[in-house]
Amino acid sequence: MSAGQELTAHNLDSVRLLAQEGSREHTIRRVLGLTPKEWKALKEDTDDGELSPLGLALEEGRAEGAGDVIAFMKQRMREGSERAAEFLADRIFQLNKGDGNSDVPRTTIVINAALSPADYARVIDVQQQGFLNHECN
Repeated sequence: MSAGQELTAHNLDSVRLLAQEGSREHTIRRVLGLTPKEWKALKEDTDDGELSPLGLALEEGRAEGAGDVIAFMKQRMREGSERAAEFLADRIFQLNKGDGNSDVPRTTIVINAALSPADYARVIDVQQQGFLNHECN
């Protein structure tokens, strides 16, 4: 493929599929038979800031692959996998991450199903007292 040449619809479909499967860019470039210079030129955004057709195909493929992983993990979570729930909470939905403002304290709620209601009441009471004592000091 010579410099200045555009990718065909078949090439872009291949890029989407390879990106969806998690292939790295240098692997996709080699499959297309492009030099690093040609790859870089084809991947450059347009003058108005839009993704190039190659860049768009890469992003669409990656998004589809990520969607497959999320769908799989959601199904595992529905089947009772705590690990899948933790993965989704931490990596995808970032439930324990703030909005980027690390100065603002976050509230974390941990529910341990092994405790009885009386044990919960005792733990909550102890934690609240500790929190109040800390605030008073």
